Amino acid sequence: MMMPALDRRFIRFLIAGGINTLFGYSIYSAQVLMGIAPHVAVTVSAIVSVLFNFLTTSAVFRSRDLHRLPRFLIVYGFMLSLNLLLLELAMRVGLGPLLAQALILPIFTLTFLAMRRFVFAASTEQTS
Repeated sequence: MMMPALDRRFIRFLIAGGINTLFGYSIYSAQVLMGIAPHVAVTVSAIVSVLFNFLTTSAVFRSRDLHRLPRFLIVYGFMLSLNLLLLELAMRVGLGPLLAQALILPIFTLTFLAMRRFVFAASTEQTS
C-alpha cells in the first residue's frame, strides 16, 4: 500500500527535524554548560543552525531554491521568538535551562505547517 506524498514528506520532515534538533540542542547545551546565558545560547544556536536546517528542510520538500531562504528565515525568526518566550516562561516556573529547552522542543513540529504553506508551497504539489 502506497503512503500518500504528504505523509512521506511529513515523515521525512520529522527525520530531518530530529537531525536539526540534535544539532541545535547540542550547540545550545554546550554553551549553557560553558556558562553562557540560556537566552544567548538559544539565539546563537538558532543562528548557527539555520543554514544547516535550510539544507535538510529543503531536501524534505525537494527544493533547494535560495529564493525561498528569506521566507525560511522569517519562519525561523518567528520560531526563535516563540522559543525565547517559552524558555523564559519555563525557567520562571523553576525549570533549569536544559530541561526547559528539552520540554519546549516538541512544539516545533508545527514548523512543518509553516514550511509547507509559507516557504515551500510551490513544491508541496510535487510527488515524493
